[in-house]
Amino acid sequence: MICTKIVATMGPACSDVETLFRLFEAGVDVCRLNFSHGSLDQHLSQLRNIREAAARFTRPIAVLGDLCGPKIRLGKISEVNGTGGMPIEVGETLIIQRAPILGANGRVSSIFTKLVDDVQIGDRVLIEDGLLRFMCVDKNTDELICNCTAGGVLKSSKGINLPNTVIHAPSITDRDWECVDWAVENRLDYLALSFVRSAADINELRGYLRDKVSDIHIVAKIEKAEAVQHIDEIIESADSLMVARGDLGVEVDLAQVPIIQKDIIRRCQAAGKPVIVATQMLQSMVDNSSPTRAEVSDVANAIFDGTDAVMLSGETSVGKFPLGTVHIMAHIAEVTENYLHNTAEDTMMRAAPVVKTSLHSGALARGAWRVVNDLKAKLVVIWTQTGATARIFSKHRFPVPIVALSGDHRTLRRMAIHYGVIPQEAMPSHDMSELIEAVDKLVQERHFAQLNDRIVIVAGWSAGTPGSMNGMVIHTVGQQWTAVPSKQMLRQMVKAEKD
Repeated sequence: MICTKIVATMGPACSDVETLFRLFEAGVDVCRLNFSHGSLDQHLSQLRNIREAAARFTRPIAVLGDLCGPKIRLGKISEVNGTGGMPIEVGETLIIQRAPILGANGRVSSIFTKLVDDVQIGDRVLIEDGLLRFMCVDKNTDELICNCTAGGVLKSSKGINLPNTVIHAPSITDRDWECVDWAVENRLDYLALSFVRSAADINELRGYLRDKVSDIHIVAKIEKAEAVQHIDEIIESADSLMVARGDLGVEVDLAQVPIIQKDIIRRCQAAGKPVIVATQMLQSMVDNSSPTRAEVSDVANAIFDGTDAVMLSGETSVGKFPLGTVHIMAHIAEVTENYLHNTAEDTMMRAAPVVKTSLHSGALARGAWRVVNDLKAKLVVIWTQTGATARIFSKHRFPVPIVALSGDHRTLRRMAIHYGVIPQEAMPSHDMSELIEAVDKLVQERHFAQLNDRIVIVAGWSAGTPGSMNGMVIHTVGQQWTAVPSKQMLRQMVKAEKD
């Protein structure tokens, strides 16, 4: 089983239960519902199929809802001579007007009526992820006059990016709030917030969820230059991050995107927060059965950088080979991880990572990391009621799987995004002996370990109570546990603050 988690976007290509189950078998851990496409009724039908397939599967599957955000798009455009839209060439003039219009003859409109107010002379106007490029050369009360610098075909509803423009639009739209309510009602595990500009955007959503008595975790999508400038405060406020390289590559210098990706992953590592790398990872597999060499390198490099998860978009939602794409993604991850885990540089010379998190939990994770490496243990087993311990242990990049036990189904699903973590349902134990006996049985039944394998168990006497983790045991699978430490000895063991 690979350590890197795979996020797959849902769509017509993977909507039925059988296909979903096969995707889970192939390696999908998180299902993404993209609210930019489809109705909420359609998403509800998809969600029911996800949960039916997940109920048959052996490990928890998380569901992530991706909010649209204030995406600026073109209005409707008439088609010219079978081109699919309105052709425009370099040097030609494009007029973007305030009032809605069926685009034709060099004149279009935008769904964002304040576009004319916000864009200034000299600002760049990029359409369809920068495939078509324009410069605003003049404007009046109701029109932008733009010069085409990179031509193509303007098509209805394509996205507009404004890398030089300050947009006066709410970060969370009315449509987003409708989707948030739906996500709360249907108990989604994660909500991705698009076009985050600062921590204030995350805090606004967090407050709304708190009022709804919802603990959905928030994923901040980094796709604007403003977000990069405020990255530390965003990491602190969000539960997870997503490096959304599509819009990011239009908003900033494209050559800077790999550097930004590495920097964000490094900062999330230090902060103990999970991170997803997204957009066009295996894009050619939307139409082709094999990826390009560059795409394979892209996926592998994201894993080398230290990402927790990699995401598939159109490859699984509308692509011709959704299952094949996941198989290839998982294979790339497996080969890359084997290299990382088997090289002398990684396993012998690299010290346990420094994660800037709570003193006790970080110390416990570093201690367990050292024990696993020194004793060549086959497995780490932890008890985590809320998932926080799994998150911290995941960031220490153990060379072996981390089996995370919890009795809370929501916690189990949310742990599906953490690198190297295998969530497993278990009931709280009354004492350490009972826990070790249950772990011994579970790891053998699920083939996580074999007789006489050495494993490390991290838990406390009150395994079902957050804040009680205070013990680490080295156990040999198949051997009966006979010694129970006294309370005085337990007080001397490494203690962890709230799990």
